[in-house]
Amino acid sequence: MQAWQQTFGELKDQYVRRSSERLGKIFEMVSLLNQRPSDMDLVTQLSRQFHWLAGSGSMYGYPEVSAMGIEGEDYCNALIRDKSSNPKADVERIKTLLNKLSAQFRTAGEAGPETVNLPQNKNDKNRADHPDVLIIDEDINDLASLTRLLGDEGLEVRSSRTMAGALAELKQRMPHGIVIEIPLPDGDAYDLVEQVRQMDGGDSLAIVIVSKQTGFLDRVRSVHCGADAHFEKPVDMKAMIRRLRYLLDKQKQAPARILSVEDDPDQAAFIRAFLESAGYQVRTCTDPKNFDSYLSAFNPDLVLLDVMLPGMTGYELSRYLRQDERHATLPVIFLTTQGNIEARIEAARAGGDDHLVKPVPPALLLSSVAARLERSRFLKTLLHRDGLTYTLNHASFMEQAQLMIAQHKRHAGYTAMILVDLDYFRSINERHGYPGGDKVLVAMSLLLRKRLRQSDIIGRYGGDEFGIIAEGLDEQEALTLASRLLADFAATAHSTQLHAGFYATASAGIAILDSKTMDLEQWMAAAHKALHEAKQAGRNCAIAIKDGQLTALDQNSSSNKVV
Repeated sequence: MQAWQQTFGELKDQYVRRSSERLGKIFEMVSLLNQRPSDMDLVTQLSRQFHWLAGSGSMYGYPEVSAMGIEGEDYCNALIRDKSSNPKADVERIKTLLNKLSAQFRTAGEAGPETVNLPQNKNDKNRADHPDVLIIDEDINDLASLTRLLGDEGLEVRSSRTMAGALAELKQRMPHGIVIEIPLPDGDAYDLVEQVRQMDGGDSLAIVIVSKQTGFLDRVRSVHCGADAHFEKPVDMKAMIRRLRYLLDKQKQAPARILSVEDDPDQAAFIRAFLESAGYQVRTCTDPKNFDSYLSAFNPDLVLLDVMLPGMTGYELSRYLRQDERHATLPVIFLTTQGNIEARIEAARAGGDDHLVKPVPPALLLSSVAARLERSRFLKTLLHRDGLTYTLNHASFMEQAQLMIAQHKRHAGYTAMILVDLDYFRSINERHGYPGGDKVLVAMSLLLRKRLRQSDIIGRYGGDEFGIIAEGLDEQEALTLASRLLADFAATAHSTQLHAGFYATASAGIAILDSKTMDLEQWMAAAHKALHEAKQAGRNCAIAIKDGQLTALDQNSSSNKVV
């Protein structure tokens, strides 16, 4: 918060200087208007100047400046809308308003930034490297079952059967997530959630409530106390684990990217500095003509659009966005001085997700941005992730592969496509049932997420086939990586209720991208050919193809050999 206050002070000094210069220009325009009171082009320019003051005054501790800016903008717009043959500006009225504005800037503004709870990026070195979850459940059988399920998901699990024991565990080490089954024997679980949220680090962890009590009011209490999700018994375990996994993965996501389209430098500077203080990445587009290039280069997660822009409106930019299905889930928030119902209707028709009236209170801006980003990210997860393995689905994986090819046309380098296919998967389903097959698939996805880099792209390419896009790996490195993955998977024991300790293997095919000669279809075909050769070679091995030549890793010498 201290850093934001210092930044705010610097921005405020710049704002006062710029506003004084702006008022000087406005007085010059009014002098011209005194000679040509019917010049609607001058009135339009004045309206824009008042619009800037209306949007920025309260941001920098001058609410009266915003109020007078709105008054001046409304008056100018009324003149522009006047359908009479020769409307004339009341120059004396405008001069009086400008003199009041000048007096505001001559008076030292004492107001500081609005107090806002900015999200903190905490890096607690005492927390586990892998996500850990605390389960609080009085029923020992339910506790054991849930512990086993979350353990199968690769999560470190701690447990407690009472509220007092849970608080002791939390004081010892704050987990990444909590699953609470209610009711608890020694206290109110909703009160426990509220206590956790007040603890150091408790504001960011994932909290899921599992309730034996059913009803709308119980769900409302969950929301009110700060829980992230509420499930009623009997629980759809796949849905609950999918939601928990999403909440845990959200903690590791990179800061969201926000594109602000704002031509007023004072408002643009405030928005950027404020949102960056809250942990977001922000880019500012001051000229709407450059909007498309910013969109392509920055790939934002949310767009803030001023409505009044030079040459076009924010509504037109939003309609342009919504014509492209790639931006169907991209949140758009309008910032405008127009709060009437017509403006709100226009914002909705243009595809806006929110309509904030300037001057926007910083707390409202931050809350709206955070809420829209959260919903957008969850929708993207539903659209782009496989429900069982939580890796990218086929369509999203192929889209990432296509983007990688386009990137390589601009920047040369190595990139490996690794296709991993489970061996004899049909037999696994026949012998251990579909739940057994699902467990093997989940085990493979967990292994891939643990062993691969954050930058590697993992997808469920087919029913029992996974795809990996590993940038920066040559043939030797990709073969070594794939062989280690297969060895680790072959050593992993799988269990079901009827079968304990069975094992499975997988095969891998690798193709190194040559963006000069390969398109997506050829890249995938090469990887499939290498995978087919691995199956023919006896399975449980990795084979790479490059320039038509097949190679495998020689386990004795750790070097490649021609197949």
